[in-house]
Amino acid sequence: MDADYVDKLTSLGLSSYEARAYVALVENGVMTADDVATEADVPLGRIYDVLNSLDDRSLIRSDDGRPRTYTHVQPSVAIDRLLERRTTELETKRSAYEQTASSARQTLTELDERGAVDQFATSAFHDEAARDLLLERFDSASHSIRILVDDIELGPDIRDSVVKRLDEQARADCDVQLLGAELADDTGKLQQLIQAGVRVRQADVVPAERFIVIDETEVCLEMQNPIHADELLAVINFRDETIAKDLASSFDEIWRRSGPMNAI
Repeated sequence: MDADYVDKLTSLGLSSYEARAYVALVENGVMTADDVATEADVPLGRIYDVLNSLDDRSLIRSDDGRPRTYTHVQPSVAIDRLLERRTTELETKRSAYEQTASSARQTLTELDERGAVDQFATSAFHDEAARDLLLERFDSASHSIRILVDDIELGPDIRDSVVKRLDEQARADCDVQLLGAELADDTGKLQQLIQAGVRVRQADVVPAERFIVIDETEVCLEMQNPIHADELLAVINFRDETIAKDLASSFDEIWRRSGPMNAI
């Protein structure tokens, strides 16, 4: 008996005994329970439990003869039934995991808010780590995100993930504002954000230092790679309410003096 066949069936949810019994029936056709036990190397004391389980899953059929004999359901049908059952089991588990995650997210967020420190700073270097820190801080926003940049030139990996996260936050009623000097939208991503509810304005001149203010309590400073301008060299994140409010006020002042985008 080819062990590979058995392994594939066990990965679809059958026990080792059940998989071997089914393969034995495929290889030999109609068989008695004793014959299946012998061919599949299943203990005689377990063979009826194994065959009944396969019958319950509609993977084999049996007759009422003396002795009773068994035959297999066609493999294409049997595999589809196993796959459907396995998929249903996984979807049920996924639903349970999502409910657990939702509950854990809520309770731990409440705990985090009660224990929030007044000041904290961290940083992430290199493209991927900097992106992940930035996305994490976007996720933490509860009511506002202010983004000030000179331009929006970013590599596709960073751009797509940032747009996706800001899109989600805007649709969740977080007030997301994007203010920049160079807002050419060759990819259509900026239009996607506007449709999601992100407010966008263009200024003649903005500070060279790119910054993001989240909930007026924390700040992210973006440092672009001086050699490859579409890459993030680092993101520095710090929680300082005084500085965050000052930067938010500066942002709001530039926002008031700015206007709509020249083109979308």
